[in-house]
Amino acid sequence: MGVTSNLDAEIGRRLRQARLAENLTQDGLAQRLGISFQQVQKYENGTNRVSSSRLWAIGNALGVPVTYFFEGLDQTDISPGADFDDENSLPDRTIRVARMLNEMPDGDVKDRVFGLIKAFSKAS
Repeated sequence: MGVTSNLDAEIGRRLRQARLAENLTQDGLAQRLGISFQQVQKYENGTNRVSSSRLWAIGNALGVPVTYFFEGLDQTDISPGADFDDENSLPDRTIRVARMLNEMPDGDVKDRVFGLIKAFSKAS
């Protein structure tokens, strides 16, 4: 996998995480962008490169700046052999739980749910 392929995979990973954080399906994002869900799938898998204009539209559709897709990257992150899937990806469920917790009103219930999550994570 070349440098551009690693970068494409990382952009796809970040696209997927932002989409899940917005609680959108691939089809929902595709409809916002006027493309097929298969194209969104290819972007997320890193098999198709995202053009700069499309990346701008994706950022707008997901409510993130285009810089979100590149924040914190340096040349070593996108060099051949860099593995983003295992090291930097959050599971879908984790993203969804974080979004739901964030949507809860601040207060005792939210604090207790967070405490419960912390307790279970320490127990495992």
